[in-house]
Amino acid sequence: MNMIASDSHQVIVTVDANKTVVCTPEQISVLGCDTVLKFLLQTNGYVFPKDNAVVVTNPGAQFPFPSRTLPKHPTKATLYDHNTAAGDFKYSVYVQDVATGQILVVDPIINNGE
Repeated sequence: MNMIASDSHQVIVTVDANKTVVCTPEQISVLGCDTVLKFLLQTNGYVFPKDNAVVVTNPGAQFPFPSRTLPKHPTKATLYDHNTAAGDFKYSVYVQDVATGQILVVDPIINNGE
């Protein structure tokens, strides 16, 4: 399992033995406008929900579109970040246990640096 994010706009999502969702990095820093953030789920037996896998608490104009789980790859999700205003944005990442249907969540931070 590769735990290293290969680009600065990629978040590796895992679920540990205690069913705790972990994002690496926990706080993603975004520089540059019109950025697509990529979320890769790397724990077997878990997928992103079809809708709202990544939800920004107060998206405003910075996150104008909902996240998108890739239809043929439910372990990959994307989120568009307009990034025209600096600030920290709390967001939630939801994952689903394929066997039980249980939804797990973690609440990391996106730091927009413009």
